[in-house]
Amino acid sequence: MLVNNQLAAGEYRHNYIRLAFVLGAVLLFIGYIAVYQLFERGSNYAYKNGTLRAEDLLLNEVSPSDWVYRCLNAINYIWQLAWLLYSLTFIYRRSSTGYLYLSPNTLSPAFYIVYIVGFAIPAVWLVFFQQKYIIWTWIPYAVSFLLLSLALFIVNNNVHINKKIYETEGFNRDIWCLRFFAQNGVAFFTCWTAVRSLLAFDLFLQVRLGLLMANSGTIVLLLAIAIAAIFFFLPNFNAALVEKCAYQFAPWVVFIIYFWGVVENNWVPKSVQRNHIIAALDLLATILAAFGALALFTMRHRTSKIDPIV
Repeated sequence: MLVNNQLAAGEYRHNYIRLAFVLGAVLLFIGYIAVYQLFERGSNYAYKNGTLRAEDLLLNEVSPSDWVYRCLNAINYIWQLAWLLYSLTFIYRRSSTGYLYLSPNTLSPAFYIVYIVGFAIPAVWLVFFQQKYIIWTWIPYAVSFLLLSLALFIVNNNVHINKKIYETEGFNRDIWCLRFFAQNGVAFFTCWTAVRSLLAFDLFLQVRLGLLMANSGTIVLLLAIAIAAIFFFLPNFNAALVEKCAYQFAPWVVFIIYFWGVVENNWVPKSVQRNHIIAALDLLATILAAFGALALFTMRHRTSKIDPIV
């Protein structure tokens, strides 16, 4: 089928709108990094209150140690830039039916639009609205989480649909590059954004709804482990997602580091509170779930329930 659609030499054509998506995503994400490095710092002169994180305005029992922010932000920046820069190779590499950024249609316009809007919303909020409406910060992060989740679904689905085409065309390594860099990179971004939304939600619960610190913290920690459970149970027990998400491991990196940071930052051995115990149990649960996901992957791989590594 591919042979019938092959292009003769000299007939390959670029699509400048699609090129704009590929190049625009790279440039806009670099702008995203610049915004967060300039504005999400307490020493930044543009803000008089000395902090930009919503969760830093009030005492709470859900914020992780500061190294967690630095660590997860750094990993996220590197991972996003890795797959975005990798996608630039599709501009000059070709399949029998066109340039790789056009065919197979894996990194589609729909994916780029959802992905770009997903990370742009909290950046725009941070610059123009967060100082005045800081208790509502959880909303743009929640919208971003939903959009990035949709982008993750699109890229997972497209890689699965086009896998045979890549294999037929001799681009086996690109399947793994897409899985490791794009799928896991977007999954990492999605989960870290979910955590940031929940951290800001704690401020909303305390200020707007008048909940006690302990109660708001319990709600946030339970929501966090619920989201972590979704990323475990859906890919591992939903038949439609098992093969699509079999090699998706990034969510566990986010949740294990986050819960570890919460326990480290809030645990007081001589004064253990309810949320300290919940955070510790969340950490234990995510570690066990990560090992469980690895065990399921190993079993399915050995019994050929998922495609083997090529």
